Amino acid sequence: MPKREKKKKSWKERQREKQIKYQRAQEAYEIQREREIERKPRKWPRGKILGTFSLLVLILVAVGAWQYTQPSTAPPVINPTNPLQTPYEFTLRDINNTQFSLNSFRGRVIVIHIMGVGCHGQIDPINDNQLTQLKAVCAGFCGKGSVNLITVAVATCPSSDLQQIRASYGVTWPLGNDYDDGTMDIAQKYASQGDGTMVLIDKTFHISGSYGMITASALSSKVSQLLGV
Repeated sequence: MPKREKKKKSWKERQREKQIKYQRAQEAYEIQREREIERKPRKWPRGKILGTFSLLVLILVAVGAWQYTQPSTAPPVINPTNPLQTPYEFTLRDINNTQFSLNSFRGRVIVIHIMGVGCHGQIDPINDNQLTQLKAVCAGFCGKGSVNLITVAVATCPSSDLQQIRASYGVTWPLGNDYDDGTMDIAQKYASQGDGTMVLIDKTFHISGSYGMITASALSSKVSQLLGV
């Protein structure tokens, strides 16, 4: 049998085939390119990197400046001073707006407690202890006319919540703010042990001792000795 001759493709058919091959090659190239891009880590333009870095620096500076202008919530620092030989006389206003003087308690045993108070009522652990021990001491001696307790707070913020401290610890003795007049002269005179100092004054109006963290039993024993009990 004679061979069948292949039908000769028209010019349009040949052009169509070329176009299909070109499109397939172009699609394969795009797929390959996308895969290569996915494998490579993205690089930010240099200008974008510098802009982002500058923005971060500005944010950090702004946050730092804001924090600097905000009052610290921590209790103010009360540095130790040299122990007094004779009491430093002072007048203080109780947070109930009753003014009293140290001299008005002359002839009795006096316990002065120095306490730093931060914004919103923060106190250091030593004062949590001292207030708790003073409450126990007060239960045994307050109201008998022979012993007076005084807590001198150093609160530099208007929001120190001294009333809340009084309620939380059951403080029934005078509690006033040394910083009401803008100075902390009482703390500077009496805080020989720093924040939380307790000072004992005897009935002859002399300094008997100055103590840091102390238990109610130890403090009661010292008070009893000064009373001659």
